[in-house]
Amino acid sequence: MSSNEHINRSLVSDAYIVFTNDSGHWWSPLLHPFIKHCYLMMADRGRWLIYGKSMHYVDLFTIDRQMDKIDEVIIVKIDRKTARQSLFMLNTCVGHVKQILGINRPFIWTPYQLYKYLEKTK
Repeated sequence: MSSNEHINRSLVSDAYIVFTNDSGHWWSPLLHPFIKHCYLMMADRGRWLIYGKSMHYVDLFTIDRQMDKIDEVIIVKIDRKTARQSLFMLNTCVGHVKQILGINRPFIWTPYQLYKYLEKTK
């Protein structure tokens, strides 16, 4: 089975939030066991743009195929909205994702809280 075959076709979209267990922060033990980090994956001119905030850097790069990056993660299809400037933004992966997507929920601080919010608003 190829890596492309395991994606659910109902997830086909031009934008996703990808949730992973990838986190090496000191606060990682306080987070959900399987959802510790998130980043955006958006279609752009035939390629995929990956945008995410890590501890020391902002990751921004492109990949040719959607499945080049996705491996053992949770994927949530999103509908892009106009980004809004919020009064307060955490400089974390969640803060950056919320800012770009225009999610104005000040008490969503962790990737798991963001995941639950997105599941509830489907």
